[in-house]
Amino acid sequence: MSRLPPVTEKSSPEVAAVFAEIKATRGFVSNALSAVGHAPEGLKHLARLGAYTKYQTDLPERLRELSILCAARGVSYAWTHHSALAVQAGIPQSAVDDIGAGRVPSALPPAEQAIARYIREAFSPESASGDTFAELARHFTPRQITDISLTSTYYRALGTMVMAFGVEMESSAVMDIEKNWQKQKAGL
Repeated sequence: MSRLPPVTEKSSPEVAAVFAEIKATRGFVSNALSAVGHAPEGLKHLARLGAYTKYQTDLPERLRELSILCAARGVSYAWTHHSALAVQAGIPQSAVDDIGAGRVPSALPPAEQAIARYIREAFSPESASGDTFAELARHFTPRQITDISLTSTYYRALGTMVMAFGVEMESSAVMDIEKNWQKQKAGL
């Protein structure tokens, strides 16, 4: 049960404007983003970063969803959204299961294993090791490494707020909107 009162487009003109911007970039306003609507200006900036990480990075859809999924581990709201989107983007279910269990999936190619290892280590108290970062740099450009980092930290931050706020999962109909939006935007 949500710990904050709901926010809708009728809450204020500022919220309505931000929700319209979010709908234009995603097709809907998730419960996670609407929960941040108590601070419309903050939501606007957060949503713009989210739109960048989801649709404008220098990463193909598969790597973007892999980065998101690795960050979503342990956050049931984000995991529910992005495990299905990762599979739709071509990540094998066995790799999704490994990530969920905290393992670097051996079924993935070395470049994708490097992403999974990097994100797992980046969110640990010691952060990413030099060897892990060097392996990531063997496969990806500095821009792509930055995009992997922005994407994973955005989703981890949003997931942290979602858990603290007690945000409820959307219905399966809303999840279908998200999956169809991904197909349309990514050409899947």
